[in-house]
Amino acid sequence: MTMTDNPRPESARHAIDLMTAWLDNPDGPADLLLTRLQALVDEDPGGNKVAGAVRVIMGMTYLCGSLLLLREHETGITARETLSALGLHYALE
Repeated sequence: MTMTDNPRPESARHAIDLMTAWLDNPDGPADLLLTRLQALVDEDPGGNKVAGAVRVIMGMTYLCGSLLLLREHETGITARETLSALGLHYALE
């Protein structure tokens, strides 16, 4: 699968769909999230679950990058600074 096989708008929509399922119950059981994730992975027309999983990963990467850039635009805190702060936060947990 190449990046041309995975248009950004479609992969971003999949990532937004997945995160919407997560937001519906972020602290509770992940049933809805797992169901939606499985459906997205299974969505590959050829039935290739690896290709479906790669499409979901690319969509999540695109969505996360977009959110980092949006945060940078709104706050002036660079994407790298945000990632460094998150890395430090999780390293200290």
